[in-house]
Amino acid sequence: MNLFINLFSLMGPLRPPEYLGPETLMPLASILAAIAGFFLLFWRIIVKFVKTLYRKVRGLPDEVPPEVEDPAEEEQEK
Repeated sequence: MNLFINLFSLMGPLRPPEYLGPETLMPLASILAAIAGFFLLFWRIIVKFVKTLYRKVRGLPDEVPPEVEDPAEEEQEK
C-alpha cells in the first residue's frame, strides 16, 4: 500500500491540479475565444468550402442556383 501512495506522489505533471484559478483558466478561455471568433468571421467561407469538398468527393455536380423568371419577359411573350 505504501508503494502505491509513493507512485501517486511521483506522478507530477500527470496528476490534476488542486486549484484552477483565473491565472490558469484565462489563457484557455482566450484560446477558445480566438477559435470561436475565427469561425464566426469566416463561417460562410468555411461552410461553402465544406459543401464544395463534399460534392466533389461524392461526385455530385456543382450546385447551380435556380433560374429566376423575369416578369418583363413573361409580359412580352403574352
